[in-house]
Amino acid sequence: KQWYQRRVRGMLGDQITIAMETVLPEVDAEGRFQVLPVATNLIESLLKLYLDTINKTIEKDALQAEFERKRDALIQPFVELKLHNIAFSLGEQFRHFTLLVALCEETKDTARLRDLASTYPDFAEVAYNWYIAHGKESRLLTAGVANTERLSKFLTSQPNLKWIHQLGNRDFDTAAQTLAYLGSQEKAILSRKKTLLSLSKLASLASDCPTPDLTSVDLQLEVITHQERLKPEIAESAGLTDSTMPPLSCTDLIGLCVSAECNASLEEVDVKKALDLLTCAARDDAVTDAQFERLRLAIWRAVIERDEWWEKRSGPENIDETLFYRSIILAYNSGLVISHILNSLWYRGFDWGNSRQAKGFRFTFGIRTNGPNGAD
Repeated sequence: KQWYQRRVRGMLGDQITIAMETVLPEVDAEGRFQVLPVATNLIESLLKLYLDTINKTIEKDALQAEFERKRDALIQPFVELKLHNIAFSLGEQFRHFTLLVALCEETKDTARLRDLASTYPDFAEVAYNWYIAHGKESRLLTAGVANTERLSKFLTSQPNLKWIHQLGNRDFDTAAQTLAYLGSQEKAILSRKKTLLSLSKLASLASDCPTPDLTSVDLQLEVITHQERLKPEIAESAGLTDSTMPPLSCTDLIGLCVSAECNASLEEVDVKKALDLLTCAARDDAVTDAQFERLRLAIWRAVIERDEWWEKRSGPENIDETLFYRSIILAYNSGLVISHILNSLWYRGFDWGNSRQAKGFRFTFGIRTNGPNGAD
């Protein structure tokens, strides 16, 4: 009997080959209308014969593998010919779930995809594996077919997708934490970092938490705002553009604001921006006290070196014309405490350097130093 069934399967296969490969390509539209039902009936007969034999044989594994290969080979031509209705019908009839997922994606038929998932318990698992294998993990969130528990487990290692799932489940507090983490880790594109942090803040405000802690997010957004408002000439000198600008740290931004290379025309408004960034650095847990002190003194050293102090050494009459004076006044009027700044500048261990401007400043104010760069 098995020999007889193999022979029948072979005969049906031959008839299908003739119909699909020899007759179908040669006929017109009317001829196709007649050939396709015949070919479809032959395919159904062959696949049903396979299933009937599988249920009655002891060699189920080998025959099942043969059936699956034959099933794919017989239905796939209808997909290639864009005869989607026939492909859908045969695929569903013979449970070719992998082909059905691919076909739903090709035809963008999400409604059918969800219907299949609700009708066949095993379909969601196949769809899940198909999306993972084809690098379409994001579709797990929009197709609506993956098992919620397994999807949540998978997304624990996919934070770029996890927050979308969390928002969809209205888990705003967890989504805010995920977005905040992604925003803090974003090192490539400033606009993307801003978007992630802004979404994190919105999710926090939408959560059930009455007083969400937005300190870190607000600080990062503040630094981003300072970077977005860099003078065009500074951004251009640093090679930064809107489309490719990476997020910079407070330290880097302060350096750009007062750098002679990037900001040839240092003004008090630039000093004010650098000092505002310094207050951001003071609130950043990643910045140590020693780093903060170096940043603060670097700002004022840069200011001092922009003035021609030797021209003012005869006395304080023209001191109000200096960038140093104007910056001190602006800092004072902005509410910054400047006493610690002046105390640091007059500190005998301060590293003045040996620049002409620094020596002129010390001479003008009668400052004597014995720091690491020599003594007066």
